[in-house]
Amino acid sequence: MKKTPLLAAMLAGLPFAALAQGSVTAYGMLDVSVESFRYSATPGHPSTHLTTLASDTSRLGFRGVEDLGDGLRAYFKLETGFGADNGALTAATVFWSREAYLGLGDAKLGSIQAGSQYTPALWMSIKADPFTRFGLAGQYTLLQGLRGYQLKYDNAVQYISPVVGGVQGRLMVAAGEGAVTGASYSGSLDYTQGPLYVGAVLDQVKTTAASVGLTGSPVNSRTLSLAASYDFKVVKLQGWAQTNRIDSLPKVNGYLIGATIPLGVQDEIRTSYAHRSAPNADASLFAVGYYHLLSKRTTLYANLGRLTNAASTAFRMGPALGDQAALGLPFAGQDTTGLQLGMRHWF
Repeated sequence: MKKTPLLAAMLAGLPFAALAQGSVTAYGMLDVSVESFRYSATPGHPSTHLTTLASDTSRLGFRGVEDLGDGLRAYFKLETGFGADNGALTAATVFWSREAYLGLGDAKLGSIQAGSQYTPALWMSIKADPFTRFGLAGQYTLLQGLRGYQLKYDNAVQYISPVVGGVQGRLMVAAGEGAVTGASYSGSLDYTQGPLYVGAVLDQVKTTAASVGLTGSPVNSRTLSLAASYDFKVVKLQGWAQTNRIDSLPKVNGYLIGATIPLGVQDEIRTSYAHRSAPNADASLFAVGYYHLLSKRTTLYANLGRLTNAASTAFRMGPALGDQAALGLPFAGQDTTGLQLGMRHWF
């Protein structure tokens, strides 16, 4: 078993027998980019410019697995997010802010895992997004966080089926644990066969009425999402569509279409167009990126994007969301043009 010095120190106090029966891996990713934004002028605000150094989902994690025999295994995952630009944790009050769970898997029956986990919708959206949710063009700015829609459940139990004929299912339940909002649910089904991928996921989150502009008891926020991709080798086409419904409110729809175009072994072009449609609150994001692989672990990239807001919306381009929010940018109705130059390294 290979261990980094940090991991070796953390495991030094564990019984040798426990280490001998399983394996633990330390891993992570560092991402740093320079982002330059130009915000358009509106009747109430002049054109504004912002340049910032940002970090997009840099992380440190540990995975462990123990072979129990007869196709049975125990496993865990602990992962925290931080900013490589300033060293700060992504969540000030939660150390394992990305995922923290323990699981038991069987080769024939599937897996059960319990803890803080990303929903099936997140993993599915990665496959449907040419930018894999990273960078200035990540779809999360427009298509996630809709009216209670969550991409990570705490206190959750998830069943993951084995792959049968290219089909795999997931079912996830987050306990309410006495909260007035109660339990949340997520279920998905997807199919992979050669170059084709298709999937569907349904999420139901009970959120407070105040969070969606209503009064009274908590309400159910339901989001149905569809994902697809097809790899033609010369180009990979990808798509995502979703609709969010809450009783007594107009529905909110969104979609993304995109493509990845390989240029030899080390280079590729990525492009996508995402649109969010809601009454008097539309927004669109178009982006194109150039990616150069220095190795399997290290990538240089450049992204250019344009986010168009309706008069009443003020969506931001990632990943420098906090820097923009601190300045109140953009103002409602301001469009944003962004350029991002960055480097990403996996270890």
